[in-house]
Amino acid sequence: MISPYNELWMDCVTNNLIAMLASQNEAFLKFPCYMDTIYLRKVFNQSYSSEGIQEDLMSNGAYFPKIQYSLELLNNYIDHEFEEINQDCQSIHNIIKSKIDDGYCLFILVDRFFYPSGLDANTSHMIHPTFIYGYNNDNQSYMALEDCVMMGKMDYYSIPYSSIEKSSQYITSLGRAISLNFCKTNESSKEFNGEIPILQVINSLEKMLQGGQIYNKEYDLYYHCGLDSLSTFSNEISTFFYKLTDKNTFRTRALSFCQYHKRNQDVVTLISKYYDINMGEIKLYYEQLYKKWFVFKNKSNYILEKRMFSGIHISKDDLAWLNFNLNEIIDLERRTMERMWFLCREY
Repeated sequence: MISPYNELWMDCVTNNLIAMLASQNEAFLKFPCYMDTIYLRKVFNQSYSSEGIQEDLMSNGAYFPKIQYSLELLNNYIDHEFEEINQDCQSIHNIIKSKIDDGYCLFILVDRFFYPSGLDANTSHMIHPTFIYGYNNDNQSYMALEDCVMMGKMDYYSIPYSSIEKSSQYITSLGRAISLNFCKTNESSKEFNGEIPILQVINSLEKMLQGGQIYNKEYDLYYHCGLDSLSTFSNEISTFFYKLTDKNTFRTRALSFCQYHKRNQDVVTLISKYYDINMGEIKLYYEQLYKKWFVFKNKSNYILEKRMFSGIHISKDDLAWLNFNLNEIIDLERRTMERMWFLCREY
């Protein structure tokens, strides 16, 4: 079995890579994998390769639902090299700069606590894959694309070498290696010039609505899929929030639902224009979903911060709020998918 922690890392990289491409290239909004997605959540009661993994996954937020993008076409455009290192900071700088000189960009795990500015700078630990595309020795900094200033919005950002050093020291002190994912455009690939096939949209929506369980051979794990991933989480939400100790994965996945529905607003606009389907109602639904997920994310973070600061269990009122609002989101998700499915089928 591949480590479930590698799965968490690759999920973060994938979400950030797609967000980065979308922010830099409008044509990417037409890329077919943009709509071919599924919600997934690990089945809680299943076998793992070693004792303690289930508790670890529970404590670090890995049972929160995630968004899985289809990478079949994306992998035709991007070459990847993955590496884990546990060396001194100068070695890390040498590896990063050497790869950038060879034409690679990279994702590296960085704790945003050590950034000079941003939402988490000097306030809370947020270990997160950071996209670096260049370096400047004169300024002693890396050039990056980050959403650390405004969540969900990718901006150009300068990361001092010292931030990488402090972050790397902190991460290794936790007994973790520094994970790097190097990527570059495949030289044989062409421009993003795809369209969104209407049948692909329909199939994606049907998978979401049908739900059920699927098996992932790569990770040797079972998952609830589609809206079932949200419903099963809602049923177990109290257990999840009681046992969560590391908020990083939870915060990243909750944010990804906000980002996903923000992008879906652009996707339905493109579908509407390309197929001459009135998607105004659907776009409004996605705007509402973005706002509801954003509120859920912020309120959840507040509840977790309050619990971790006070050491007191989450109150029944807070749990009731989480459950009620998540079920409202699930209902709106279903209504949106069913309505969009109907409009696309009518085309």
